Amino acid sequence: MTRTLLLACALATLLSAWGASAARAGHPTDLGGHAHTVADRWSARFAQVTPWHANYYYTQAGRPVALVVPPTANMRARWSWGVAQNEIGPIHHRFARPYPGYGDAGPSGYFAPTPYWPSHTDQFGVYYVRGPWE
Repeated sequence: MTRTLLLACALATLLSAWGASAARAGHPTDLGGHAHTVADRWSARFAQVTPWHANYYYTQAGRPVALVVPPTANMRARWSWGVAQNEIGPIHHRFARPYPGYGDAGPSGYFAPTPYWPSHTDQFGVYYVRGPWE
């Protein structure tokens, strides 16, 4: 009886330790920096040729703002008022620290402010960017 109970406790401890290590989110790339999934590779290619923001800036900051979401997040919702144009799409861009130093964000009239009556969530100037793994 005692031997069976001791064996059951040891097995439960072993399984809980194995389950805790298997529950962590894995890094999406291997040591060579290559994405594991097709969706990650597609997002990386798409992010290289498109900006992470739209044509509007966040009024309080005076520039587009990145809303950093967990690295495992992969979809976003974009809402529109009036005629239904709601979209669900992937989050392509991943947050990374820029080169240390100052850069020019472009001419002063490049981004538009939030309209008085916005009709889409992109017009608020806050855009989703996936967080880094490290």
